[in-house]
Amino acid sequence: MDNLKLFLKENKVKKENVYYGASNSLKDDNGEALKWEIRHINTNEDEKIREDCIREGKKGVRVDYNLYLKKLAVASVVFPPLYNASLQDSYGVHSAEDLLCELIDNPGEYQEFLKFIQKINGFDVGLKEKVDEAKN
Repeated sequence: MDNLKLFLKENKVKKENVYYGASNSLKDDNGEALKWEIRHINTNEDEKIREDCIREGKKGVRVDYNLYLKKLAVASVVFPPLYNASLQDSYGVHSAEDLLCELIDNPGEYQEFLKFIQKINGFDVGLKEKVDEAKN
């Protein structure tokens, strides 16, 4: 029973925010890619995001993984503030998801960013790869 104390919240390792240069088209005064502040989401947040991405179709109920990954990324970004109206207005968009795609408008950079987001949230193998593997 002494080991039960190890499970108390104060003994849990805190996950620190990390920084990532998401796009080479946004640079600081030294010409370096601007660093985005990224946080780890928790399991409850992940489940809510997943529920928001459930779609019904001809083949039954499925998770829209492209939407899921975009929402996962938005939920993980602390800075820049993707819900900031002024920032959205400067890009002519009205949602955090659309702003994300405007800020990282290079498809290769966007895919690398999504891989990074998945990795820091505990998905060492991309979700799409897991789905493809499960289908085979």
